[in-house]
Amino acid sequence: MNSILRAFIRARFPKKKVLVLEGGGMRGIFLTGVLQSFTDRKYFPWKLIIGSSAGALTGTAYAGDQIHLARDAFFTKLLSGKFIHLAHILSSEKHILNLDWMVDTIIRGEDPFDERRLRKSCEVLVTATSCVPGNPPETAYLNPKKGDLPTILKASSAIPFLYRGFVAYQNYDFLDGGLLDPIPFKKALDLGFKEKDILVVVTREKGYRKKQESFFVRSIYETYYRDPKHRFLLKAIDNRYRMYNRILDELENIHSEIEVIYPPDDFRVERLTRDEAKIMEGFEQGVYAGISFLKKR
Repeated sequence: MNSILRAFIRARFPKKKVLVLEGGGMRGIFLTGVLQSFTDRKYFPWKLIIGSSAGALTGTAYAGDQIHLARDAFFTKLLSGKFIHLAHILSSEKHILNLDWMVDTIIRGEDPFDERRLRKSCEVLVTATSCVPGNPPETAYLNPKKGDLPTILKASSAIPFLYRGFVAYQNYDFLDGGLLDPIPFKKALDLGFKEKDILVVVTREKGYRKKQESFFVRSIYETYYRDPKHRFLLKAIDNRYRMYNRILDELENIHSEIEVIYPPDDFRVERLTRDEAKIMEGFEQGVYAGISFLKKR
């Protein structure tokens, strides 16, 4: 891209520095649509991208100028029946979300993530939850440009119970980054960025608040993590809805200068959605939301 075109794009589009991406499993198709619209319009002002779970996958692909990998994965590979296995819900060993297959098929597949290109891009951080037995879990911010990219993305996406066990990396056991820091805008503030520098893209409609898990779901977690060494992890899982709602309250009411892109109220994609029509609709809604954000200037 020549210098004149870069200057034109900088002048035409919003001046932002940090992109924060929520996770949400298959709801990440909305993120993919937003980032596709940014890619198509050469919008990339970022100094830092922070993503959690599906936001880590899509954000890393976007940073490496490979958003097509996330897009194609949602439309084909992740709908193939080899990724989501609801029939494994009664098994204590088989994954409901087969992240090992995802790594081999998408991240290391025939058209793999280009790590050399990623290293030339802006800084990227990926959230994951470090789980030390007998201790409260903590959020870790991993750098996929300097570490094992496939394992880092897998760690960020390892949703408790849906992924059996933990993801081992650098002598730690990790689970889903969304467990403690699902919308990691505070990390950007801690690093010294101002609210007006930050754009957050979430995967729930505006006004959404999470409800406490049903008794049945809580019972599943309590059974699976019944070992006393997981007591703090189980407490974090049980408290997640309060933590998530508090983050949304702060984002909407305290840090009001941070811009947020929300899915529309009729966004129909859920964490484990496998309906191709809903996935396509969610992608198109993301594209429209991204274009609308850029046109507001």
